[in-house]
Amino acid sequence: MVPAVTVVQGTSFGKNGDKVRFAKLFLRGLKDVYDQFVLLMMVSVLWWVCVLLIVPGPPATVALFRMADPRNQSELPELRDFFRIIGESFRTAWAVAALTLPVILVLLWNTLFFQGGASWFTILVPLWIVMVFIALILMLYAFATVATMESGVRNAFRGATFLMVMRPFSSGLLIIIVFVVMVLLAALVLPLILFGPAIMASVINRFALDGFDVEVIDPNRPTQERSTEQSRGINHDDGMKGWIGRVRGERRGTR
Repeated sequence: MVPAVTVVQGTSFGKNGDKVRFAKLFLRGLKDVYDQFVLLMMVSVLWWVCVLLIVPGPPATVALFRMADPRNQSELPELRDFFRIIGESFRTAWAVAALTLPVILVLLWNTLFFQGGASWFTILVPLWIVMVFIALILMLYAFATVATMESGVRNAFRGATFLMVMRPFSSGLLIIIVFVVMVLLAALVLPLILFGPAIMASVINRFALDGFDVEVIDPNRPTQERSTEQSRGINHDDGMKGWIGRVRGERRGTR
């Protein structure tokens, strides 16, 4: 179920705070891929295989988004969970795909067919391109909602619509940046296959969870007690830098 959300900030994208928030969420999405590097790489390859087979494509997309959920870092899933999620979400995933993919394909066909032609329909090409991006982000948000919130079809589209309405500018910028990143990865081919789907799912998940006001706990973040100790100069494990400092101090003491 999509939780009731009362947060309405971010409806405009002109404030510096919104820009910083957007950048943080995007970078956190990239970091999520880095933290689960091997698992998400294998999941990305499996997703491409499922898409080529067509039938398992939509449920594999739900599985991709769920495996890329940043909340998994506290308890990492296993690769077999990917196949389990495909079976569990088969009907829901295909319902989401059936309500969005035909619209996207028709709009793309109209754009390619009438672009540069002499028909008066040519003036609608810019509108169709905008509608493609809107339908695409709606579909991705819906898949993310199904995966992260375990929602049904109706709640998935409610959640996706909520995200688009409450944050239209950040949603538009997000899909454009994701599209650009995919194009850049496609130029190298192999990175697109290995990391493209995982990057897309991780970044979309971050924005979806933030829009639903769902807290994502970072397991690497110091606890409140640890932060207090660090502010007082108490450092139980100061890493390689501290170790080198202690070694130098011992050497100076022996001279």
